[in-house]
Amino acid sequence: MRKFCALFLVLALAGAAWGGEPCDVYAARGMVSSAHELASKAGVEILQKGGNAVDAAIATWLALNVVEFNASGIGGGGFMVIRNARTGDVVELDYREVAPASATKDMYASEASKKARESIDGGKSIGVPGAVAGMFAALEKYGTMSFAQVAAPAIRLADEGFVLAPMQNQIITDEFERLLKYSPNCAFLVDGLPAEAGTLLKQPELAATFRMLAKEGPSAFYNGAIGHAIVSAVAGSGGCMTIDDLKNYKVETRTPVKGTYRGYTIYSTPPASSGGTHIVQLLNIMENYPVAEMGHNTPRFLHVLAEAMKRIYADRQKYMADTAFAKNVPLMGLTSKAYAKNLADGITLNRAAQEVKPGDPAAFERGGKKTAYKAGGGSERISTSSFSVVDAEGNIVASTNTVNYFMGSAVIVPGYGFVLNDEMDDFAQDPKSVNAPEPAKRPLSSMSPTIVIDPEGRPFMTLGAAGAMRIITAVSQIIMNVVDFGMTMDQAIEQPRIFNVASNGKAGKLLFEQGIAPDTVKALQGLGHEVEEREFSGYFGTAQGILFDHKNACMDGGADSRRLGVPVGF
Repeated sequence: MRKFCALFLVLALAGAAWGGEPCDVYAARGMVSSAHELASKAGVEILQKGGNAVDAAIATWLALNVVEFNASGIGGGGFMVIRNARTGDVVELDYREVAPASATKDMYASEASKKARESIDGGKSIGVPGAVAGMFAALEKYGTMSFAQVAAPAIRLADEGFVLAPMQNQIITDEFERLLKYSPNCAFLVDGLPAEAGTLLKQPELAATFRMLAKEGPSAFYNGAIGHAIVSAVAGSGGCMTIDDLKNYKVETRTPVKGTYRGYTIYSTPPASSGGTHIVQLLNIMENYPVAEMGHNTPRFLHVLAEAMKRIYADRQKYMADTAFAKNVPLMGLTSKAYAKNLADGITLNRAAQEVKPGDPAAFERGGKKTAYKAGGGSERISTSSFSVVDAEGNIVASTNTVNYFMGSAVIVPGYGFVLNDEMDDFAQDPKSVNAPEPAKRPLSSMSPTIVIDPEGRPFMTLGAAGAMRIITAVSQIIMNVVDFGMTMDQAIEQPRIFNVASNGKAGKLLFEQGIAPDTVKALQGLGHEVEEREFSGYFGTAQGILFDHKNACMDGGADSRRLGVPVGF
């Protein structure tokens, strides 16, 4: 790790932001790592004005709504994990979207519904947004500033505009037909065409919405002018959401999933996210192997890792759902070291498994309770956004948020300028699944904002990722890159990754990212893996993180060049 730690504002410039050379950023007092430089700067601005990590997190998130409008914002939802530096307490805020009261288990089961893409496009795809409730809950419980104060940088960005990147123009272009159908007058279409790269994108309607929230509070969104506009927009695009759906939305404060990996303590998201549970499960399996001795991305290491991935995804498919509706999800068994050892014992070192059935985690629960139901995830997308914040006191926030598909449902609330999610697509379309839609149910997620504590009880790392189900594997591989292979934060993020699932008892392809050595790929094929190369891209997850360097009393920030991520510190 570098010996130099910046004592002044440090910016990762064009290299990290535009897919150039990896760049760790070091700072001594505070840091934000997000998927856009301007959002990271917004968070640091609040830190420099005396705000804590939660204040800066909300400022970062609101700024992301402006500059990364396609991926997250007040029309969506997500999760936030917070660690209090003084007490060491870690909590999770769950502001995941919920299904409206009109939802039924079979609403997407018909071939006609699937053909019409009702779970993806337009009003029927929209879940009740939880983001605004989450922001205000975080500020009220854990922040020190008002919404007006933390929203100021985002309001300025929306009013003054920012330069649209080529990647963002491409996203708008990719979603052009959907936007033209549902939101032809939105800020992202200029004279009926996608806003061009290099142009100054202003969003005055969104700025006015933030000002309204600052003045009137969350009631403006859940029982006021903004809420009624949401209801109208949903109805106008073929869906059914009522003002009561919005009024009844509640943020949940939860105990994070907790596990350990080689003495490091992991805190991450519990259901309705599957992320934390299966990160702990995957790391528990890998703890049975001498990962460091195997060598980074060697055939032996990647073979074992792929086999472990198959087993956690087989379990995810069978057991995971919103625990408010599925009462017997075996969380204790899934995160048990003994159960992980049982799964590791089933891995053959010289042959890839072609049939991988779910295990029996219930046998490792207290009382050995059994579950008998069909789970099954929905169709999560890569278009999530994650960020991490650390303040001068050592308070930590890891937060992951989404509107699901890029540009969500493609419904942008007229007059208010924000994208409504299409989170209903994260439900299973099979009405027999416990992850089928029901009123007020949260759809299953893989979002995994994570905080890691070192064996001495000190903060070690905060990270998260976008990438649908690949969030779980991205975060796990990054943790191993740091703990087992001694990498810096950005080095750990930039390494090529793999992804392998098992579904319905059968192993899927071992997908590997460009950068894995050809000889390694050939060796994996020789072990029986069906392999497929994918380009170095956001498919394998886009991560942002901060690593604590206690020896040099500073923070090491990394952000993914697969996205427009940049860490900023001071």
